[in-house]
Amino acid sequence: MMARDESVNIWQASIMVFIIIFANKVLLLPSLFYKDVKVEGIICYLILFLLEIGLLFLFIALKNKYPNTSFSDLIKQKFGIVTMKIIYFLFILFFICKLVLIYNVTYIFFKDLIYKENNTVLFLVCFLPIMNYLAFMGLRIFGRTCQLFFPLIFILALFCVIISFVGIKSTPLFFQANIGEVLLSSLKHISAFGDVIFLFIFMDKIEFKRGDGKKLFFFSLLSMLMIVLVAIAFYFSYTYTSFMHQYALFEVLGNIKDYGGLGRIDVIAVILIIFISYFQMALYLKCFTESFYVLLPKLHKQYSLIAFNIIFVLIVELLIRNLERTILYGENILPYISIISFVIVPLCVTIFLCLNKRGERWKK
Repeated sequence: MMARDESVNIWQASIMVFIIIFANKVLLLPSLFYKDVKVEGIICYLILFLLEIGLLFLFIALKNKYPNTSFSDLIKQKFGIVTMKIIYFLFILFFICKLVLIYNVTYIFFKDLIYKENNTVLFLVCFLPIMNYLAFMGLRIFGRTCQLFFPLIFILALFCVIISFVGIKSTPLFFQANIGEVLLSSLKHISAFGDVIFLFIFMDKIEFKRGDGKKLFFFSLLSMLMIVLVAIAFYFSYTYTSFMHQYALFEVLGNIKDYGGLGRIDVIAVILIIFISYFQMALYLKCFTESFYVLLPKLHKQYSLIAFNIIFVLIVELLIRNLERTILYGENILPYISIISFVIVPLCVTIFLCLNKRGERWKK
């Protein structure tokens, strides 16, 4: 049977926020930003991080107002069951589309750099069982697993950030793109953001007291800072050829051929990518199963895993098989999916908060 989902404490939720924010923004994204707007890609990061922080702020405000109510119950109470079903169907679509992108980027990374002769079947065999197992576990067990591995993940990430600045030998030109180009590039790659939407899915399962929002903000800002530092080190290391180096976190360490007699140290980035990829994909799969259960509550949650695996394998095998098609998918299709995270969810939360405040005034 599916392990019973239990609550997670605020530290575990904050660790999940750190991992999910950091995971998919340090490989392809810096190179894609540079291709569009050169070094001003850092501004794109800052703009989109502001949206992420705004989404986190809305979650904290909603959690303070409705500490024990699930997001699905709120939608059902305010808008009705039909609207709730529609929104959770969109959640299912959101998480599976993001999973397809994340998996393909990870798959292409390892295929290009490590296992050039192997096909996607090997990677599906390596990824799917662990993803399914982590999603099969209860939320509390998953949170404890993240908490157990977080010191290692943080140390590896911090090491990569610090060492990446060792390879800097030149300075790129600034202000090569105008504000319009920056905004357009931000919009094109907005699908890589909005990750904290998972908090709304498990809203009623997160133990939360007033003041705990500071912990969520701290871990999210720490993750964002490390991402920006990696991007800066990447742009300063490769300057005008940054668009040619597709895997930023790996490349900034690969730029340091030998450090203190240790030899190549880019394997550390590979280990970090393995850890964060597993946790990120497992968390999104867990969100998929939770949304599936809300949409079809009469079906056991194991059917959501079966449905996911069938849909996922078909999409991966039939639609996206190389880096060019993956980038095309991420830049031209997924931005529309981000309407869910940056329009629909904030609009619903704003309405919930306003209705609650208005209700309080009427009572007075």
